[in-house]
Amino acid sequence: MKNEVVISLREINESNWRECIALSVREDQKKFVGTNENGLALAYAHKEMRPRGIYADEEMVGFIMYAMDPDDGLYYINRFMIDASCQGRGFGRRALRILTEQLMAEGVTSVDILHKPDNEQAVRLYMSLGFKLTDERVGDDVISRLEMRV
Repeated sequence: MKNEVVISLREINESNWRECIALSVREDQKKFVGTNENGLALAYAHKEMRPRGIYADEEMVGFIMYAMDPDDGLYYINRFMIDASCQGRGFGRRALRILTEQLMAEGVTSVDILHKPDNEQAVRLYMSLGFKLTDERVGDDVISRLEMRV
């Protein structure tokens, strides 16, 4: 029997940030997500942001970043990607579940995810996990929201 890959979220720090910025989506997906380098720069400037590496066993395969908006107390995910070489294996789905379960355990009742409206692959994933498209926007991004029970 094959062992299942363990997915975990780990803090991005001085020991793994280079792995993070080396990750990249497919060329046709680059219009949908900012670079991880840009995401880490945002996290440096905005201390409320929590950048995490998505690990499959001991290999970083993706990046996710979330925060609580200091103005309204709402949680949001503003970066989410899986490296092109690791897509299609369920790592992203499992990482989103892990994050939402952690937030729910902390008492968070909803979380927003920002995405481009024409990123059909991402929209399908988010909807399959219970996110619902809202009519809210942040710049060029739309917001989908997951209502969670505590």
